[in-house]
Amino acid sequence: MRLFFCVELDDAAKRDLGCLIEHLKPRCGDAKWVAPENLHLTLRFLGEVGEDRLGELENLAQTVAGEFRPFTLELGKLSAFPSPKRARVLWVGPVKGEDRFVELMRAVEEGVRRLGFKPETKDPTAHVTMARFRSPRDLSGLLAEVEFKDVLPVEVREITLMRSTLRPEGPIYTPVFRVPLGGS
Repeated sequence: MRLFFCVELDDAAKRDLGCLIEHLKPRCGDAKWVAPENLHLTLRFLGEVGEDRLGELENLAQTVAGEFRPFTLELGKLSAFPSPKRARVLWVGPVKGEDRFVELMRAVEEGVRRLGFKPETKDPTAHVTMARFRSPRDLSGLLAEVEFKDVLPVEVREITLMRSTLRPEGPIYTPVFRVPLGGS
């Protein structure tokens, strides 16, 4: 199974980000856009994992979730990886609450390393992937023009282990389990 840990977005956040996607599409050429129902905040991508490891992954999620209380993340900035001038991924990130989310990402990372998963090589960045590009492009002008009228609050209340089934028309995400933060 192809798996990742994430924080799911509520329907209102998905709807609002879906509107932003529709606004950006005409200006981004051949981007591969994430379907609004698939928008999420990744905590850690795991890759292909055997079903026999689900128990230890759930134990890990319970341990990490017990260390955190629910909190709010406020999305309100648009950026790109690896940089706006050579964008391969267009994303929305937080303007408030990022430090707490990165702590959660690091706790998950530490746990999956202890379980023998390969260490993540990139620095943790709280973000929602909006689009991917086949070749790098300069989005610095677009990013300078786009402003959020209001921040988009995201309630971080649980950790989800998500299964990703790849299909030609796009991935299908199915929750394997959800674990509430701090017993909420």
